[in-house]
Amino acid sequence: MGKSEEVNTTSAPEIKADRRILKTKKAIYEALVELMQKKKLNSITVTELAAQANINRKTFYTYYSTVNDVLDEGICELITSLKDLMYAMSEDYNMLSPQTLFAFLNTIMSDADIVRNLFASDNGILLFNRLQKTLQETLLKEMLDNDIKMSVPPEQYPLISNFIAGGMVSVYYEWITNPNGITLDDMARTLTTLIISGVHAFA
Repeated sequence: MGKSEEVNTTSAPEIKADRRILKTKKAIYEALVELMQKKKLNSITVTELAAQANINRKTFYTYYSTVNDVLDEGICELITSLKDLMYAMSEDYNMLSPQTLFAFLNTIMSDADIVRNLFASDNGILLFNRLQKTLQETLLKEMLDNDIKMSVPPEQYPLISNFIAGGMVSVYYEWITNPNGITLDDMARTLTTLIISGVHAFA
């Protein structure tokens, strides 16, 4: 057997078990988001979360120690997916473009209802902050790696990337939590004008 050949050692029972675990954890996460629409996160008990997810407490504790662990894992998965996508596509797309960043956000936030509910919950600020930090890091990396020329010293790049990321996430948050008929493309075009020309472009 050649060195380049790989042997798949994963058995059918193992694959079924993995799928069952993913299905159970997804049910727990979705149940938590539903409960968070009715009460504050710190008042949700393991017992009611397990009941909402149609599992028993023992099953819950197989995967998590606390209710907060469920939310933290869900947010971490969203952020990891966004990072992976952005870094993988950074050579093909302009990371400073609102169209690109909004498209990436929408790709990751494919289940709009869950994301909208999570943003609107009492712990929505956690997702907001994580998204902003991820975008800021990606934009800063883009500016430094590609030696983007600006009429400011590189020491100010972190401030610029943080300003742009904060605006992006704030606009996306408003769009997904308060639908008003405006398309994401329209908002992206407006933001592009603001970033390039400033507010005086609309005077």
